[in-house]
Amino acid sequence: GVVIILLSMSITIAMTSAAQYSSASPAASATTVTIAKGAQNSNNKEFYVPPQSAAKPGSTITWKNEDSAIHTATSGKDATPDGKFDTSLISPGQSSKPITMPNEPGEYSYFCTLHPWMTGIVAVK
Repeated sequence: GVVIILLSMSITIAMTSAAQYSSASPAASATTVTIAKGAQNSNNKEFYVPPQSAAKPGSTITWKNEDSAIHTATSGKDATPDGKFDTSLISPGQSSKPITMPNEPGEYSYFCTLHPWMTGIVAVK
């Protein structure tokens, strides 16, 4: 009986400390990029804010659309998606679901499929 109680206590302690540890890390690795007001206009001074984001491998980024038009953040170059990540359509005033970044370090270009002049970069390191 004593072994079972001790085992049960150590499992409870391990689970409690693991839960405390893991609940702190996702928030630390989450990044938000804002889609600027007026981004649908190719003459706008900014599209994605910041235009270059840093992310850890496998972390998440959420795009928040503050413009009055629908947008995406789709990885690729020259309006050609490369399949690394895609927010799908983000309506005005809405945010994408958290998008997981690639595990391989590098610079990942992205653009809006509806407004291809809107470009940004995520640096995974």
